[in-house]
Amino acid sequence: MSINSRSSHGIAASTSIAAAMLMAGPAFAADAAAADAEVAAQAGKGIEVNGERHAMELPTIRGPIIDVPQMINVISSETLRDRQITSLEQALRNVAGVTTQVGEGGALNGDQFNIRGQSAKNDIFTDGLRDFGVFTRDAFNYESVEVLKGSSSTALGRGVAGGAINTTSKQPHTTDFFSATGGYGTGDYGRVTVDANKRLTDTIGLRLNFMAHDNNAVDRDEVYSRRWGFAPSIGFGLGTNTSFTLIYLHQDEKKLVDYGVPLAGTADEDDVERPVTEFGVPRSTFYGFLGDRDEVVVNTVTGKFAHQANDWLSLTSDTKLGVYKRHFRQTVPGCRFDENCGDDLLDGDDATVPVARTTPRGAYEQTTKGIQNVTALTVTKPLGGMRNELVAGWDISYQTNDRSDDARPGPYLQDLFNPVRSPLPAYPSVTYLTRDTRSTDIAFFIDERLWLTPKFSINAGIRYQHYKVKQEQIDFLTNTGDALEECNGVDGPTTACVLNGEATHNLWSPKVSAIWEPSDELSFYATYSRALNPPGNAVANGDTLSATSSLLKPERTETFDLGAKLNLFHKRLLIQTAVYQLNRRNSVEVDPATNNLVASSEPKQRLRGFELGVSGLVTPNFLLNVNYSYIDAEIRGAVADGAIDTSVVGNQVRYVPEHALSVWASYKPLDGALKGLEIGGGMNHQSKVYLNVDNSQVAPSYTTFDALVGYSFGNYRVAVNGYNLTDELYYAQVNSSRVVPAAGRAFVATLGIAF
Repeated sequence: MSINSRSSHGIAASTSIAAAMLMAGPAFAADAAAADAEVAAQAGKGIEVNGERHAMELPTIRGPIIDVPQMINVISSETLRDRQITSLEQALRNVAGVTTQVGEGGALNGDQFNIRGQSAKNDIFTDGLRDFGVFTRDAFNYESVEVLKGSSSTALGRGVAGGAINTTSKQPHTTDFFSATGGYGTGDYGRVTVDANKRLTDTIGLRLNFMAHDNNAVDRDEVYSRRWGFAPSIGFGLGTNTSFTLIYLHQDEKKLVDYGVPLAGTADEDDVERPVTEFGVPRSTFYGFLGDRDEVVVNTVTGKFAHQANDWLSLTSDTKLGVYKRHFRQTVPGCRFDENCGDDLLDGDDATVPVARTTPRGAYEQTTKGIQNVTALTVTKPLGGMRNELVAGWDISYQTNDRSDDARPGPYLQDLFNPVRSPLPAYPSVTYLTRDTRSTDIAFFIDERLWLTPKFSINAGIRYQHYKVKQEQIDFLTNTGDALEECNGVDGPTTACVLNGEATHNLWSPKVSAIWEPSDELSFYATYSRALNPPGNAVANGDTLSATSSLLKPERTETFDLGAKLNLFHKRLLIQTAVYQLNRRNSVEVDPATNNLVASSEPKQRLRGFELGVSGLVTPNFLLNVNYSYIDAEIRGAVADGAIDTSVVGNQVRYVPEHALSVWASYKPLDGALKGLEIGGGMNHQSKVYLNVDNSQVAPSYTTFDALVGYSFGNYRVAVNGYNLTDELYYAQVNSSRVVPAAGRAFVATLGIAF
């Protein structure tokens, strides 16, 4: 079963702040002391008892989530376990306001997400540090997943326009525990995970996580994924005022790249283009070649140092080093390149055989390296008799990306219903392009929260960032005639076209919030924030930084948020809601033909939204998660061929669903004959998504249903998860010219042991 491409709608439950208040069997006792004891006893099982236990630990965002003046979705460790979530993409399918894209142009497709309509492909973090690579992230070493909504450049740096994704790693404890799970399901799905912790001394703990995963995509011909990984970690000084934790992660994956199915139709105001699977083409149809592949090896090392000097002064310093190697070759399907493709498909004549063009791409060889240090000093000493929290520090990183592209064969015309997947195309054995990119990022930040009264506080922060990126691109095929001379700007003999791009930006990112807390259970906030995204920010995504694109201004996003958070039922249930407006200008996009960064055809956008989250325990044994997002995303300014294009002003911003809803409920009897039983079910709905600025291409709306039945006895747990129970045809990833069909109906059975 393709966990990567399947809808996990409902299985992640899109927990909206109090997601950590999940089922833990007897740990749902109302008595707090008993709950604390259960937490200690169950530490190795990844169980979180109530929402108050989940606190943000980013350098400039710390403390209980109810105190943070922005919308944050949390997917807890038990949610990851109970829903059998195996990848970051699968987890985020249920976070309303987040969509997933296929790689754009020549970009690598890996994890490509949008938050509140803004690209977050470079806004993925682990333990508050940027994850430099582009790959499909497995969830085996995740303690939780946090999605921060709204511009967060002040806290996390460049970009982060619509929000950020932060995954927290499993870290060592000073208690012994062991857990393991094995699963089998539809599509020859097989998965094994192990999580073991060993107490070495009173203050030293050692932990090891392991994963092996193998599956064929459900209802997608030929597509498969094989991966394995392990993550050892060791902690020193645990439970003391000074601690250091070292975390290593290795992930190795091989899979067949799936770029989905093309669109067809007559693109006029009465009939938009839709996926060919909406017109009778089986959703299992794969248009690539068997030689397509995505091979990734990831190695990262993270060191986390923390020192509590006294009751009002603390220091943290976290450092990450990552090396990401990737070999990637894909085939891009397209119906628009053959003028008869759509007509033949829609004419109702079985005698005509519709064809689509598939474009095999030359292989990419890419190595990405990055190092980052974030050091923060936190002061909580009262200021002038007023409660005060001050965080100040630096964020310094250096990243390289070395990439070589092989030449590609010419396009193939394929039968739309019966594409040929072998023999392989005749790939030219020549490197036609190399692209070496270097970036340096030096930032200083300060964040202050001051309580003017016991119930009213002001939170203000600013980050200064000096960002420099340099790229050298050598085109070995542009090696003759006037084109080469024009490229290099010289008349003398040369052997290749050399293109150099360089950009330096000094960025100021402020954020200010007013927070009113009339009681411990209720808070209101108003927040203004600004994010700046310089050209060349996504170093590992293969974007070309030319002399022209180096002159582009940073993308500028301003967000205004009004929100409220309410704890109910003795802090078992958290409700949060927010309304916002996001204004974006100077938008930049990737030209799919050249991979160059260019000014966007929709440089000005205005998004107005409403979000609602209800998450936690209605009763000690009844869990409810409801997550809703409404976004009115409008193009406010557009250009075409350098001129103002008024025809698309007022259209909906691409890749943004107007409505998204996720619901999950589960019930666990705490005593009696049914004790140990768990039943759950949920649904997920998303409205249609436009795929271009003309709003002439669309991925339809959909609704899916999932379910869970489980039983725990002693140290064991058995469960069966069902996904997309109505076998709905919908699309897990979208792009301006193609979409990837999600998995059909699928089931996974698991057996787990923990002691």
